[in-house]
Amino acid sequence: MTTREELRGHWNEIRGRIEEKWSQLSSSDLDGLEGKTDQLVGKIQQKTGETRSDIQRELDSMVESLSHSASSMAGKVGETFNEAVKNSREQFSHASEAAREQYEQVNQTVQKGYREAEQTVRKHPAESVAVAFGTGLIAGVIVSLVWRR
Repeated sequence: MTTREELRGHWNEIRGRIEEKWSQLSSSDLDGLEGKTDQLVGKIQQKTGETRSDIQRELDSMVESLSHSASSMAGKVGETFNEAVKNSREQFSHASEAAREQYEQVNQTVQKGYREAEQTVRKHPAESVAVAFGTGLIAGVIVSLVWRR
């Protein structure tokens, strides 16, 4: 037997199917009957002359069909969600791997530059000190000019 909750939960769909099945019912006949199983069955019986058990069986069939459709749809939504999560994880994994590779390349380049600078300073210590002094002097002049403004 169709329960009040089942009828209320699928009311819009069931209402459309009721109007298709029992065309003798008008839309106003169904107004206010959401979730009221006994009153709905009584109204259909009054308008169509069908037996209560036949009407109840048809309503049960409608609710079962809608519940099955909703369950099937929920399963499909779940599958789609799981697939999206899987794809996101794969994309994150690829992005993480690409970032790791970029970090390694930058790290190697910086280390190479450091080694070359160290070798240059070892080969030409006096020139290196002079360049460092000159760079510091120029930087100091620029900073003092900016501070004056």
